[in-house]
Amino acid sequence: MKRFIFLMLAGLSFNSFAHDYSGVLPAEASATDFLAVSCDADGDMIPDKMYFKISSSDAMPLISAQVAKGNFATTITPSRGGVEIYQGQGQYRITVDKNGVGIVSYSIEYHCESGGNHTETTITRY
Repeated sequence: MKRFIFLMLAGLSFNSFAHDYSGVLPAEASATDFLAVSCDADGDMIPDKMYFKISSSDAMPLISAQVAKGNFATTITPSRGGVEIYQGQGQYRITVDKNGVGIVSYSIEYHCESGGNHTETTITRY
């Protein structure tokens, strides 16, 4: 019983450090999702980066995400894996798009950190 409780608590603490979002892009070739992740201070911990990863179980069409903050922008694809974006506190603008016609579902993992510690992280879909 003690082992079960420990494993259950370990799972809860791990899950509290990551955030997930799932979306679906409709069939039109021009379909795009617009999101924003806000990285805010959590007490005296001020975020120095955001971790971001996009994935899809659909083979086609291919998807990608563009993450921008201030004068910085980068493109992230499922094959690239997760990336750490060191742009500090504030709002990261995210565009998710695809390369052709067809419905595609995707999921993203995102979270803000300060020196390896999780900070306040929220997402908004526009």
